[in-house]
Amino acid sequence: MGCMMSTPSDPLLYEAIRSKTKHPVNGATHYSRPAWPSSYRISDANGNDPTSTELEDKRREFWDTQPSYGGNAEIWQALKMAAETMLTPSGDMTLAYAVIESADVIVAKPDMTECYDTTGARYDIPKWVLRDPSNLRHKPARGGGGNLDYSQVDVMSLRSRDDEGNVRPGGEGNDDAGSECGSAISQQDAVATTFDGEGGTNARG
Repeated sequence: MGCMMSTPSDPLLYEAIRSKTKHPVNGATHYSRPAWPSSYRISDANGNDPTSTELEDKRREFWDTQPSYGGNAEIWQALKMAAETMLTPSGDMTLAYAVIESADVIVAKPDMTECYDTTGARYDIPKWVLRDPSNLRHKPARGGGGNLDYSQVDVMSLRSRDDEGNVRPGGEGNDDAGSECGSAISQQDAVATTFDGEGGTNARG
């Protein structure tokens, strides 16, 4: 009896794997159609789920500091543009592909967590930079007047309120979408992240 090979449940990730080819510049293994990483969970050193504000801060810190560890600044800029494009509500992958190709980035893993430039310099990108974790908690943006990112909040977690702000009968109770997180994502997460879901430890080498 032959063995069955499992395929990712995410169609885009499956297509990314199928796009495996050789980079035209130096012949390195290259996934020309990278996709979002598979679903995962992340927490801080105390086991707290991250909030959207904390994750945005960590992503900003990542892009501000990673170029100082080596690599080409233009490649880092291209990777940032592609990653931010993937994070938009529409997730314009066509534009992300175009950015990657124009910069001659070699995508060594189909989820874009490991890339190289044509000189051989390596660029590691954590999953949490490319895709929101499944346990992300949403809270009002700083100074944002309590606005939530409705494109990502589970509709069942939104409580129905009347004009005076009281919870209406039948609304969902004990919603923690706006609660404070005990502590920010640990500084070490910028180097290594442990995932409770799919995948393992992703560290910059």
